[in-house]
Amino acid sequence: MKRNLILIFVAVSLVALFGIEINADVQQHLVQKGDTLWGISRKYKVPLKSIAQANRIKLTKRLQIGEKLLIPGTSIQDAWYFVKAGDTLWNIARHYNVDVRDLQTANGISSPRHLQIGARIRIPNGEELFAFANPLRIPLVVTSKYGYRPHPVTGRYQMHEGIDFRAAMGTRVYASRAGKVIFAGRKGGYGKVVGIEHEDDFTTWYGHLSRIRVKSGQWVSQGKLIGLSGNTGISTGPHLHFEIRYKGRSEKPTQYLTIQ
Repeated sequence: MKRNLILIFVAVSLVALFGIEINADVQQHLVQKGDTLWGISRKYKVPLKSIAQANRIKLTKRLQIGEKLLIPGTSIQDAWYFVKAGDTLWNIARHYNVDVRDLQTANGISSPRHLQIGARIRIPNGEELFAFANPLRIPLVVTSKYGYRPHPVTGRYQMHEGIDFRAAMGTRVYASRAGKVIFAGRKGGYGKVVGIEHEDDFTTWYGHLSRIRVKSGQWVSQGKLIGLSGNTGISTGPHLHFEIRYKGRSEKPTQYLTIQ
């Protein structure tokens, strides 16, 4: 009883003096090599934002080995998602930071390969991740969609592994998400291109630039100016070619970006 009174007194004192609240549900995580906020969030099934707020850090922060993070014991309500054309259960799971098997169980889905457009998917303990931001600060106008198409220059029917946005020569291009620049230079038909490596095996690529404003190996924050749009490489006119890749395979960018 006496010990409990002492703990209560200490907790009240900390709140009064420093605004620190002690929560019995809070755990500590010792950062180890290879840890990321995304991975820690999945491990403890706690929203990214809750971890960031509890530790007063940004979602883009690079973790230091040996660093101690508070893991608040928070819970969130289920979310609902309506299936659109091109959706897969794996992409929905990544978007909401949940395990694909949990989605299957929660919705009684026997085969994750077959989703009906318009179907309502329950997201157990889901947190929508707005991880990717628009790479341009102008209204996004799509001039060429993701998917198979006749190449505008060669005429060959082939996969277009990104999405093209209308952009006048010299339009500023920004990092869609924080990460490490893994390529900054010329690369075949991409012309001048920047590649950025992000956490959880994602990369983004920005092609046909007229100028590059970052260097390989540089860490960039989300929204960092990385270059200017252009017409370099195999291109029919000034625009931005933008790709999102997961484990090296191209993803449909509109699954991660909101285009009006």
